[in-house]
Amino acid sequence: MVIVCLVLGVWGIWDYVVKIPREEMQASRALLISNTIRPAMNTEMGSLERDEATVTLNVIISEDGAQNPLWIASLEVFRNALNSVGKNIQDEANALLVSELAIYGNVTPPSKFDRPMQWVFILCLPFGFYYLWKYVQMKKRSRIYCLDNEGTLSTPEGIWQSSEIADIDMSRWIAKSGNSRSTWTAKVIVGDNQPILLDDYIYNDMHLIIGALAHRFYPDQWTPLAKRVRIDVADERKAEENVPVTEEE
Repeated sequence: MVIVCLVLGVWGIWDYVVKIPREEMQASRALLISNTIRPAMNTEMGSLERDEATVTLNVIISEDGAQNPLWIASLEVFRNALNSVGKNIQDEANALLVSELAIYGNVTPPSKFDRPMQWVFILCLPFGFYYLWKYVQMKKRSRIYCLDNEGTLSTPEGIWQSSEIADIDMSRWIAKSGNSRSTWTAKVIVGDNQPILLDDYIYNDMHLIIGALAHRFYPDQWTPLAKRVRIDVADERKAEENVPVTEEE
């Protein structure tokens, strides 16, 4: 979840700050070329369309300054062609018009919903940091769980000696019915019948503590790895009849 939220948040910021403004700029250039410059270039010298296009280009060139020198250089070529009858400048402008249309001619302007939509992704960013904080907290909590060789159990709720551990409730461990989330949990009974939840769904290797305690209290039912003890049906039958099981059998 940390990775997903952070990736979506950064993606949203990139689209909002870089991609969408770039697409808007490209779309405006495409609109200028298609709706203003190209129609004016197809009219005769001194036409109203050429005069209006020249005024538009003058405004853009003066406002843009040196922010986009290559684009401004192209606009200056178009402006010169609109006000000159020289064949060379006309040929240069027509060739440049074709190349600029190849770049911007098929640009699709961003939708009006694109920017608001990016806020949905950007708002994932704080959730990413929240999940990271929760992960660090739970990582620290997981280090507290311990069952040492003397049988002392350490948990965030407290520390209990082996003699203080009364039982372990395995009723939900790998149960075949009920909430599947709870089938990876067991409750160790300590002190005055206080249940302490041991959750293997959240914490890695919790089954080793659960298995050790379950095997201690119910060795005929659980292995140290918290697996049910399997007893062969034939062995059970022979055990009931007091028939020893030989090596060949």
